[in-house]
Amino acid sequence: MTLVIAKKFGNKLSLASDSRLSFGTSGSVDFGIKIFSIPVHIYSPTLSETEVTNLDYNYKYGMAVVGNAVNAYSIKDSILEILQHLQYIPGRTNISMDNISKLVFKVYKKNSLELAPIVMDKSLCQIILCGHCPLQNKLRIFSFYVEPHKHKSIEPIYDEILLQDGIEFFGSGKKEAQKIYSNNNKLNSLQIIREVIRGKKIETVGGGLQYGEFVQKNFKVFGVTDYELNPDKSFKRYINTLRGITLYKDEFEIEFEDFHISYSFKNPFEIEIKKLIKY
Repeated sequence: MTLVIAKKFGNKLSLASDSRLSFGTSGSVDFGIKIFSIPVHIYSPTLSETEVTNLDYNYKYGMAVVGNAVNAYSIKDSILEILQHLQYIPGRTNISMDNISKLVFKVYKKNSLELAPIVMDKSLCQIILCGHCPLQNKLRIFSFYVEPHKHKSIEPIYDEILLQDGIEFFGSGKKEAQKIYSNNNKLNSLQIIREVIRGKKIETVGGGLQYGEFVQKNFKVFGVTDYELNPDKSFKRYINTLRGITLYKDEFEIEFEDFHISYSFKNPFEIEIKKLIKY
């Protein structure tokens, strides 16, 4: 399972998550990728005379996966491939996020229905998809899910969510995150997830922090700048994390001739760090 947070305020929309992948009694790993940037390409019809087609829509959507990893990654890979090869019929095709979500739902439904008898009592996945709607010219977000514990006669569903400004929580850490947020609604998404991880009440939520947001109608994944403390709780050093991996140290220490992993980083704990350094 996991913890994913979707947040929308005005023209800002973001996704955040932990990095833990759990495998029941077999254990867990803390480098599961759960936040993705998905290219969406919509092409014009191919001209018979020239065999030329134009790329008329080229944006990146955001996606988060929650729940069963096999189900989630299978659906994600299918969606990633399909959404890069869309073509419209002038005057017939509704070029909107509603139509894109309708297609995504077909993939989600087929995969979920066929996997449900195999995973038995294990949870199927939930997919969160957000992006720029070319018809309405605004950011929208959809949730694709199956009601839990109903796999013998499941009915996959999808809905548009966050029609108004707000925040939504998904996954096994949902209730704990809601509790933390209700006690302090000034916390940002990454602060909430870190509080859940530090609380250690939800074993299936852990690892590094993941984050993505829209930049000029395109979803961009960022690394997260966190920090470590000394044994006396004083500030020790900054750490740059990327989807559960700590960069520039240990096995990811960069040699002079190595490639640099080029990501922009968010620092949601800057105020905390300044207070620690000050004292």
